[in-house]
This record gives sequence, C-alpha cells and structure tokens, in this order.
Amino acid sequence: MPYLNRFFMPILALLLLSGTVTSVIAANVLELTDTRTRTLQSDPLWNPAGPFDHDARTMPDTSALVPVTAISPRTDLWYRFDIVNRNEQQKWFINTTNSLVQQVTVYSRNGRQLRIGQNGFKRTYPFDLTSAVPLTLATNNATTIWVNVQAPYIAETALLTLMPQKQFFSRHFNYSSMILIALGAMLALVVYNAFLYFPTRDPSFIWYAGYQLLCTFAWAVQFKVMLYCFNVGLDQSTLYFPFYIAGAASLMFAITFLRLPNSGIITYFIQAFAIALVVCGVVGLFLPIKLYYQILAGSTFAWLTVMLLLGIWRYKQGYRPARFYVAGFAIMSTVLVFILGGSLAGNSLFENQMLWALWAQLIDAVALALALADRINFLRKSRQHADKRASTDRLTGLPNRTAFERDVRAWEAGYHDGVVQEFFLTFIDVDGLKQVNDRNGHNEGDRLLTLVARWLSKQINPQHIYRIGGDEFVILSRKQMMWNLSSLHNELDNQGFPNSDLSIGSSSYSESGSRSALLKLADERMYAVKTSNR
Repeated sequence: MPYLNRFFMPILALLLLSGTVTSVIAANVLELTDTRTRTLQSDPLWNPAGPFDHDARTMPDTSALVPVTAISPRTDLWYRFDIVNRNEQQKWFINTTNSLVQQVTVYSRNGRQLRIGQNGFKRTYPFDLTSAVPLTLATNNATTIWVNVQAPYIAETALLTLMPQKQFFSRHFNYSSMILIALGAMLALVVYNAFLYFPTRDPSFIWYAGYQLLCTFAWAVQFKVMLYCFNVGLDQSTLYFPFYIAGAASLMFAITFLRLPNSGIITYFIQAFAIALVVCGVVGLFLPIKLYYQILAGSTFAWLTVMLLLGIWRYKQGYRPARFYVAGFAIMSTVLVFILGGSLAGNSLFENQMLWALWAQLIDAVALALALADRINFLRKSRQHADKRASTDRLTGLPNRTAFERDVRAWEAGYHDGVVQEFFLTFIDVDGLKQVNDRNGHNEGDRLLTLVARWLSKQINPQHIYRIGGDEFVILSRKQMMWNLSSLHNELDNQGFPNSDLSIGSSSYSESGSRSALLKLADERMYAVKTSNR
C-alpha cells in the first residue's frame, strides 16, 4: 500500500496541476455562442519601461509587458483576450467602468487585419458619457484583443465588459439617463435650499447648498458632463479639490444644522477639521496626483466618521431631525466602504461603482434636505410648544393673561373688519379664596381654583376662558352668557368650600368701544355684584 501511494500520488498531483493550468489558459479564450453581455477577466499587465507611445496605425510591442504586482503602478494597464465568435452578431462594444479613464485603446487583430479604437475623457459625437469602444468580431473567427487602460487620476482596477451593439445602446441610454437625472436632482436641491435661506435666515441652508454644489460639480466633471457643457478637463483642481472644500462646507453644515454650541470643544474641533481640509486641498494641488488622491481617501474616511458620530450623538440626545442626517451619511458611507473594500482586494464588487457612488451622494442630498425640512418642522413645533407654555396657566391649564391680550386684540380687529358682529367679555372673581388660603393653606386654595376652572370649562370652550390673575377669570364669547351657579355651589359644598362663590360681571364691545374700556366696564360690574353679595 505505501508503494501504491508513492506511485499514484505524484501522478494525481500532476493531473491536478495540469487541469489547473488548462483552466487558466482556457479562461483567456472566450467563445461567444450567444449574445449575452460578458465580463472580461484577465490578469493585468504593465510596461516597466513606462507607457507606450500609442500610434493610430500600429500596435506596440507587447512582449515587454509583465504581470502587475502589489507595488506596480495601476495607471497604465494592459489586458489580453482571445475571442472566438460563434454567432452572427459581429458588432460589439468593450466598455470600461469602475475607474476614471483618461483613455482606453482597443487593438483587435484577426489574421493580418489590425483594428484600433479609442475612447476616454473626450468629446465624441453625438453624446457619449461612457468609455466604450466599438469592436468588430468576424463570425467563426478567432480575434486577439489587447486593451490598454490609462487612468492616472483614480488608480482602481477597471472592469471590462463585452456586449453586443444593441444591448450597448440600451445600456448607454440607461447609464446616461441615470447620470443626468442624479446630477439634475442634486442641482435642483441646491437651488431650492439656497432660496430657503432668505425667508428663514438659517445658515444651514447656505452650507448645505455649498456642500452639494461642490459635490455636483466634481461628479459632473468625472462623468464628462462638464466637458460637454463647458469644456472642463481633468486635473487636480477640478477632480479632487472640490471634494476637499465640499467636506469643509459639510462640517460647517453639521455645526449649524445639529445646533452645536458656539463655544464648545466639539465645535472648535469641527472648525479646525474644516480648516485642515481646505489647507490639504490647497497644498495638494502642488503634490503628485497619487499622493493627493491618497490624502483625499484618508480625509474622506475621517470626514464621514466624524459626520456620522456627530449625527448619532445628537440623535441620542433627543434631536429628532438628526435621524435623516444619520441615514444619509450611513448610506453613503456603506457604498464607499464597499468600493474601498473592492479596491483594496484588487477587484470590483459590483459594476459601475462610480455611478453607485453618485447615487449614494444623491440619496445623501435628499436625506439632508429632508433633515432640513424636519428641522424646520421641529423648530416650529418647539416654538409652538414654547408659545403654548408661555400662554398657559400652569395651575389650571387654561390660557393666561398673555393669551387673553393676544386674543382680545384679534377679536377687536375682527369686529372692526366686520368679521365679528359683536362679542362679550365676562369678568369672574372667585369669592372666599383668600380665606381658604389663610385658614387651610395655599394647596387648598389651588384646589379651589382648579375646581372652578374645571366647572367653567364645562360651560364654554376652555380656549375662551382665561385666568388673568390670582382669583380672576375672563371669558370671551360671541353671545351674552347666562349663568346657573347651582351645580357649582353643590360641587363646592361637596368639596369642602361652602363659603366660596363667584362674582360675575360682563360687558359688550359695542357699548365699550375699546379693549381697555371693555375690561374696565366688566370689572366694575363684577365688583358691584361682589359688593352686593357682602
């Protein structure tokens, strides 16, 4: 048995090795039996001597290319594919995604015939936001394809897909539409929220608009929209610098939106961080592109972390508008983490990563716009609550003197405008309150006032009853009120207040002519009743 193992094990290992090698070699030969879209997979190569001089008529000598290593630059990569077309479809496209392509060149050789196609960051007629290159694959023929991808600005591993012409046109329409819709929506949110600053005078809207405008500009540059609209090309100032300034603007937005204290340590830290981003953005313009991009990646990670932690902290403190804020940055952070994970792994986790990042930015913009709207609603409710507390009597829960002065002014204006034909003011004084306080304490006096307030609320809408002093109540009504105090007397007797009663006097606005005269006349008539009761 040991001898059999010694004989068969090397043979088995050799068979497994040969099978592995065969599968690797076969993976580079793609046989097209249908018209499905395919992802092209090949180990990238690069030229240690530097980039080739691309000629429109000849193909560089690819024998100098070597496999890419961990420390190899990823800004000028080569891929080889051997394709055999077994169907009648001959018009195809090779599309390059997941990297900001400066130029992509496709060399296809079928026998002695060499075709060269190029695309990239340039204007093409009529309108092309992709980096796709047309390709002709003769039926039942083998074609050797070399693809050169130059991406000096974002050195990510490109994703190459092969698709038939009809599918490409459909995907191109969808791809371009999603880009333009996202950028248009972001620009609309910028304009809308910038205008909201004027009625609100809230600086959060200005910082939001600045943050989103800079991001919209940077994304429009990456997707060639600014190239077509204003002939804006690629460089560090148009590609990276806007994101640094956008990060600083978003930090200032966080300070104002989350209502951080003006003189707190956290606020000083956020302001220092914003200044550091601006400084890094300016200094980076004079640094190598690769270093500038690495600083931006690290700064983006730190910025998202700070923004998320601030939102979570304020939400836990009970600041409800922070919920949309946290949701927006959480979604954008998740997408960027997946993209960064794929970049570190040297592979793309999903197609069109840049488009995903753009839509994550749009979702963040929408979430922050909702957060601003929620903040307006939150502040409005807070003001209403504060106004209600300021105009409500704490003991009885009825409107107080502040509410009375506001409402009687409104009723008077309605009378002069003809909206209110007549209204009456009833002045009520609680008799015996002082004796109850002196004999039984103020707690019993408060209980007496609460009983009176509860009884009055059964006679008329409580919103029209006002406690304007210690033992004084006022009622505003459209009609003259008729009083039957027997039920009140019974309740007061049952509750231990047999010597308490109400003195009531009323007046109408038509006989008074002014607010002050209205209150004075009712007070005099109440006092006359009070004196007669004695």
